[in-house]
Amino acid sequence: MSVVITREDLVAYAEVDYVIKHMNERYIAKLPENLLNFFETMKDPEHEIYINPHKPLQEQGLKKYALEIIALLHVKYWCDNQDRKEELLQKMKENEEKFEAQLREKFSADKLFENQNGIHNDKTENQDPMVTAYSKYMQQNPDIQDYTDLRKEPLAEETMEAVLEKKSLFQKIKLVVLGILHKSKKEKK
Repeated sequence: MSVVITREDLVAYAEVDYVIKHMNERYIAKLPENLLNFFETMKDPEHEIYINPHKPLQEQGLKKYALEIIALLHVKYWCDNQDRKEELLQKMKENEEKFEAQLREKFSADKLFENQNGIHNDKTENQDPMVTAYSKYMQQNPDIQDYTDLRKEPLAEETMEAVLEKKSLFQKIKLVVLGILHKSKKEKK
């Protein structure tokens, strides 16, 4: 399993490293050395930070991820009161459950299909989606030549429309391809 560390993560590590280095020595001593080394080596060295010690961390404009890491450090290493620790862990659990509920609501299968059907019905009421996609593709790629409308023998429009209306999409495509192949055989003769 690989872990991807983003630029945002590196900035958050820089903020956490800055906060730790400006804490009282007794709090720094409670952290494992390898954790301190991790933040030191993984931080974004170009990210400049200034924190006003007279304001709460939530008002300092720190990354959400940095605040989450600091909260975890507090629970794991700095909080000595067991009741307070349990209260914080319960609050974290509640927040996680709220977040998961929001995700379930946002990405529920019912909502996804409602949106898909709503968008599909609004945009393409009487249009074949394959034809629309093909037309857009042809417009975006002027180097591709469309030979579908070049016929030596004109077909009766009424007959072709009647045939195409009764056929499924794949049958329509098959008819068009066979028509093109038929034209190319006649051209070779």
